[in-house]
Amino acid sequence: MLQKGSQMLLLWALGLVWLTCGFTTVCESAMGANAASKNDCYRKTCMEIKYDIREAVCCENRLDSGAGLSCCGQQSFNPAVATCCKVEHGKATTALTQGLSETVSACCELKAYDSLNEICCQSTILAKPAPKAQCCGKEAFDEDKQMCCGRNRTILTRNSTHHQCCGDDQYDMKTQCCCEKNETLTVQPKDSSCCAEALGASEAFDEDKHMYCGRNRTILTRNSTHHQCCGDDQYDMKTQCCCEKNETLTVQPKDSSCCAEALGASGVKNKNKNRPQLNCTSLCGSSCYNPNMSRCCERNQTKARWCCTPGMTGKCDAVPTVYDPKKQVCCDGCVSEKRPWIDQCCGETPYGLAQRGVLCCNNTLYKDREDGEECSESNIPYNPAKGTICCSQFHGSPGQHCCGAEVYWPQTEICCNGHRNPKVENMHCCGVKAYNIKDPQMKCCAGTLYNLTQLGRVGHDARCCGSILQNPLDVCCSREDKEVLYTNKTGFRCCGHLYYNTSLWSCCADKLSPVHQPGQHQSQTSNESRLLSVNNLNETDLCEEMLIGTVESVSLNSTVLSSVLKICGRNGTVKPLPSPHILETLNRCDSPKLIPGKTYFFDRVNVFIDFNHDSILQSLSFIISKCYHF
Repeated sequence: MLQKGSQMLLLWALGLVWLTCGFTTVCESAMGANAASKNDCYRKTCMEIKYDIREAVCCENRLDSGAGLSCCGQQSFNPAVATCCKVEHGKATTALTQGLSETVSACCELKAYDSLNEICCQSTILAKPAPKAQCCGKEAFDEDKQMCCGRNRTILTRNSTHHQCCGDDQYDMKTQCCCEKNETLTVQPKDSSCCAEALGASEAFDEDKHMYCGRNRTILTRNSTHHQCCGDDQYDMKTQCCCEKNETLTVQPKDSSCCAEALGASGVKNKNKNRPQLNCTSLCGSSCYNPNMSRCCERNQTKARWCCTPGMTGKCDAVPTVYDPKKQVCCDGCVSEKRPWIDQCCGETPYGLAQRGVLCCNNTLYKDREDGEECSESNIPYNPAKGTICCSQFHGSPGQHCCGAEVYWPQTEICCNGHRNPKVENMHCCGVKAYNIKDPQMKCCAGTLYNLTQLGRVGHDARCCGSILQNPLDVCCSREDKEVLYTNKTGFRCCGHLYYNTSLWSCCADKLSPVHQPGQHQSQTSNESRLLSVNNLNETDLCEEMLIGTVESVSLNSTVLSSVLKICGRNGTVKPLPSPHILETLNRCDSPKLIPGKTYFFDRVNVFIDFNHDSILQSLSFIISKCYHF
């Protein structure tokens, strides 16, 4: 047991975390994830065999076990370490490329490649010669220094930034032009007769003062900045409109009948005293209405089925409908007669709390229900006094707790993402499995559990990269919400979750930029920034003093944090520190990008994030449970 003082301090600190929830981002994302798991039990059927989609995958009636798997045709694979490419040549063909995550890859026909550092040219994967690389046939070239010219796609060294291709050659746009003579493109001086004919009146055209109008592209002097073309003429957009009469565009006064028809419900009033003013100021689909008198009833979201609940009278259509709010009610695109007791909607069906025997679950109105019925977590009506519903399955024993589709006993069992496990000392969940948190040979990587003894690994050298157990020679690049595993390469470094070629890119605080050109000033290149994982800390570092706090602001040389707690897992203590807390930054470019409002673990040198847990409370519980010897 914790000493009473330490226990009270821990409870106070955890309560502070709960209340401050600057910590809010993590809490909200966790609640969203939990809500999804409650409504979806992750159960599917493959060839009449039920399975959990988090632990297996069914690929064209072939069931393979494994966490995080997807399908590539009939073959299963893990997108964290492989990429599936698909092409259509008469029929669909798929192929797998191992060792490259789908997160950062692209496909070159059936072969995956690193789109940051490589380029695909006519089904051939090439190393990029420059960040702005382009294809020239089956070769790649640097768009800033080279150009691809001629029918034979020849790569030329660009003489200057204002040189362009002219057939198989290049020309200086300032002093020359590309001129066609005898069906051959040639470079000519700009004052030559050939250039004069080629340029025509293009150099005299100023789009601020002139405009091209009509099919014949006639140059007109623009009367004002608000004049636009109308056929071969121009019109003043403030006082006129361009109107079509007898298939001919003509300029008309804005209050003319032709303009009124063209403008429709755009809100322009008819100033012609001999014609009534338009009451139409808004559109509801193709219908015109006045919002002071009516409303527009529209569907909130596009759905496959458009109709009212059986037995209801009203107009339900995919087309938005104008209705009278004094006499009618609109529920998700469906107009029905208004009644005094109707005060809300259940999907497309109106109803009122005064009604007996009705229950709204997930926008579906159920009738003839008993008093006391509620919506289950899977949005099915049930009576808690008569039983328990777990993922659409009814269990006759009331008052039970759900674990997936089954009920379980919290006193003797632990529920891990819908799977029951025996409850023994030091047991924690890792995905759907339970393990002894103090066993050094069990490693949990983002919900995937590894037995290091079976894999021939030693606990202290085991590191996670997302859900993958990382090989010692591989590289894990990570940012706020993503970890990606790469094969180690010379001349490459991490920039957030990306693994970049230092000859192409430079990195500063998780942001990549093209390398500077020779002779240009650059402060530093080949920096590396990545967010480290709490899960990869050895027990000594994890269980000694560590800080946690919410980022308030980030500057070039320091980071300001608030709500800072000092955690000592070995002693089972959590102590609040004065705010604000300032974390000095030696080199901003080597530091990961930190987001104001987010919560991070840190020490005097490094910043960490917990990729294994959904909330700060879970992280604190994990650290103290693993480190403190009860």
